[in-house]
Amino acid sequence: MNTTRHSRGLSDSPGGAQRSRTTGATGNPLSELYSSVVGDQERLTKLPLVVSRDMEERFIRDGWPVGKVYGSEADLAAYYGVGRDVMREAVRVLEARDEVRVRRGPQGGIAVARPGGTHLLVMIGGYAYLTGLGLPDIVEAWSAVHISAVRLMGDRSRQAGGRLPESQAADGGTPDTAGLLGRFAAEVIGGSGSGPLKYFNDVLAPLLPRMRTALGADALARIRQRIIHDLDRGRTEDAVRLARTLFCGAARDTLAHVARTGGWQGTSVPEPLEQMRIPAFAAVRRMMSEITPQEWVRGRPLGNEWELAERFGVDRSVIRQAIRMMEDAETAVTLPGRGHGLVTRCPSPAPLSRQVCVYLASHAEPPEEAARALGSLMIEMAEIAARKTGPRDAELFDALFDELRQLTSAAPISSVQLIERLQNRLARNALLSLFINGIKAYVSWSMSEELHAPSWVIEFFAQSTHDVLRAIGRRDAPEAARLQAVKQEMLAKYRQAVLEGRGHEVR
Repeated sequence: MNTTRHSRGLSDSPGGAQRSRTTGATGNPLSELYSSVVGDQERLTKLPLVVSRDMEERFIRDGWPVGKVYGSEADLAAYYGVGRDVMREAVRVLEARDEVRVRRGPQGGIAVARPGGTHLLVMIGGYAYLTGLGLPDIVEAWSAVHISAVRLMGDRSRQAGGRLPESQAADGGTPDTAGLLGRFAAEVIGGSGSGPLKYFNDVLAPLLPRMRTALGADALARIRQRIIHDLDRGRTEDAVRLARTLFCGAARDTLAHVARTGGWQGTSVPEPLEQMRIPAFAAVRRMMSEITPQEWVRGRPLGNEWELAERFGVDRSVIRQAIRMMEDAETAVTLPGRGHGLVTRCPSPAPLSRQVCVYLASHAEPPEEAARALGSLMIEMAEIAARKTGPRDAELFDALFDELRQLTSAAPISSVQLIERLQNRLARNALLSLFINGIKAYVSWSMSEELHAPSWVIEFFAQSTHDVLRAIGRRDAPEAARLQAVKQEMLAKYRQAVLEGRGHEVR
């Protein structure tokens, strides 16, 4: 492949390998905002991870051009100023994420791929397996997604596609309330018109038992009709309250049924058939299968490169690639020095949030639709936090109020992301948090270079967040949700104005 032509395709500006290698994923303001959103601001020190991160972010900035060849391993190694082994490790990391394909032949090279939904499900399954993510968190996330969908239906109620049909056909025979609930849930997701909520629902589905309700068929039908009635008449919040009663009730009824029958055996890790053809990925799976989750999260030494290569009967280069995949997924860390090596660790949700962002980018989700889904989910997070908060959260509240006191003037948008993550932590639902962070990360890529918010926006953010936190602390869930909605509406107006080049006009 022509290296000169490739370099122009890879970078919009000159600067060469050293610029990308030294600043890569941390020298760009949008990249820094991206990292602050997902919560992985630790400086990368391993060159393969620096390179793979830079390539992934470049794909996002380029509009995720599926099929575009960015060069051969040799071309890219020269561009980044690294050795072929380093470049190969970086490519294997991207292959494991289902983000690139390696094409062979004279016109081959590293081509951008569109990740399928299965890959994130594999990652979430692994995260759930290692961290012991419980069914209560999963069904709570399911209910929050559907309540959010009803809210978005209200936003679209003036459009025919934003309404549910007025009747619900039966399949014949005795009504099955679980089936009716599932059908209504599917209608809600479809009626919302939200790609991110549909995607999150698709990811959750294989992790769930069959969702159930203690309501009879007639009662379920009446609630459904009342929700439709309220949406059609513009009473979105009334519809949302009914939806919350229905879907949160279904979550409780499902948990009670599972407790009685033992009908849920825990989350399992699906087989990623496409990635299993990569020897390094297969080595990762073997390592994970040999250790219990309880041992893994405590931090168990796995051995050094030599020991692992001998144990699995593969070349050291394969083990090195496997190690980079695990470091990238934050499921293991390499400790230097004699007697150390690869050590397991409790995984972080940040890599999963990045995968959510990548999925939305690779499927060209409209940023404005992603922003609407984000706002609705944030409202649900505030409501959940108010229901769950208690004395054990005192330290977290103190940290939040300390951070808010430091927001006194114009500041980078990235400076408020820690506060947002801490507030969401009060809801204590890792699945919702990682998905929210992924959507927010995706939305951040649509921002212009004007990444400093004016003082009045920072002041509004600080005061409105303070009010939301006070409502959460009082366990006033309706008020926390209402205040969060006010906050989201104003921040959405400011964001849209910035995108249109008139941020200074909104106040």
